[in-house]
Amino acid sequence: MLARSGRLATCLLLGLVVATVGTVMHRAIAPWGLVLGILVTLSAATFARAWEGLSGSLALAGAWFLTVLVLWQVGPGGDVLVPDIGPWGSIWILGGALAAGLPALAPASWFAD
Repeated sequence: MLARSGRLATCLLLGLVVATVGTVMHRAIAPWGLVLGILVTLSAATFARAWEGLSGSLALAGAWFLTVLVLWQVGPGGDVLVPDIGPWGSIWILGGALAAGLPALAPASWFAD
C-alpha cells in the first residue's frame, strides 16, 4: 500500500513538473518548444500508465491539467504564461490535454508484461 501511494505521488509530481516546464517552454522556442512539450507530456503519461496503471495515468493527467489551469491565470504582475491571443496557447492546452489523456484510453493489454 505504501509503495502504491509513493508511485501515485510520483505520478502527481511528474505531471506537475511536465506541465510547468511545458507551459513555460511552449512559447519560448516556437514552434519546437510546443512540439517538445506535447511529446514529453505524451511520454510521461505513457510512463505513468505503464508504471502504475490507470490510476497513475489519471493522477498525472489531473496534476497536468490543474497545473496548466493555475499557470493560465494572470499573475500578480499582470504577466500571462498562456495568452488567449494566438494559436500557441490553444494548441498547448488542447494538445497537451489530449497527450496527457490518451494513454488512459489505450487498452490495458498494451501495458501488460
